[in-house]
Amino acid sequence: MIPKHLGTYLLGILPGLFFEGSIAIGDPRFGASVVSRLREIYPFGPYALLLLFLTAGLFIGQGFWIAAGIVNLLIGFVFALWRSAIQNTFGSTWLYRYFGKLQGMPPKRTVFIRSLSRLIFWAREQAVFPPGVRPVMKCEYIAARHLLKARYGIDRKFSGPVDEGEWKVWNSVLGKPLPDYREASIVSRAILGCGLAGFTALYALPVLRERYFIALCALFTFAGLYTSVDLARWRFNPLRWVTAKLKSVLLEISETSNATVKATGDSAEVLNASADADGE
Repeated sequence: MIPKHLGTYLLGILPGLFFEGSIAIGDPRFGASVVSRLREIYPFGPYALLLLFLTAGLFIGQGFWIAAGIVNLLIGFVFALWRSAIQNTFGSTWLYRYFGKLQGMPPKRTVFIRSLSRLIFWAREQAVFPPGVRPVMKCEYIAARHLLKARYGIDRKFSGPVDEGEWKVWNSVLGKPLPDYREASIVSRAILGCGLAGFTALYALPVLRERYFIALCALFTFAGLYTSVDLARWRFNPLRWVTAKLKSVLLEISETSNATVKATGDSAEVLNASADADGE
């Protein structure tokens, strides 16, 4: 009944607590008046007030947590749009053919032709896997085949590591998620949520409009955005993406090997115990 990684959902309390704490510290009289009004209506004790404060921070922080997630999605969409624009313009086949006609024979060596040539070949490398990625893909292919056979008992040989058919399906489901990238994504959302909460508190309480608090909010926002942009660059960089995929497959192979060794050791202990019982 409890979802996996429940603590991830509870991290939304950090932006909420930062928002509430900023208002309470910026105007203590306002916070004291809120607490006094609550005690006039509901006879809450100190622990009940603390629980209410944390619960309110959790609900308020979820809004900033969702807003930070939307910002991350928009950053990924911008990178995807940029990559698609490069592939459909300078990396397109029609422009490559037109450039061949424009270059002529013998090839022209003007500044415009050389600049356009470098731009087209760079864009075409972005459209396909660069040469430096292919050795990593070969290693990933070997590791994925070993994982399929060791863990699932599937002995399947594909036509090549860049097969467009069945290989992509297997490659998309194999591998253990890397904790480093997952933690970086969670931290970026939490820090960016704190920055958004701080800027929202500026409008809720004009007293907070001091340069030190604004600098702190800007620092949180910049750190969250920088981490989100770096993660988006990792996702759309072929070399970093394939390397991370290789690490995830190797991590699952390691866990499979450890589980096999443990199961073999448990079976040996059971057999030894049975033998001892029979001997007695």
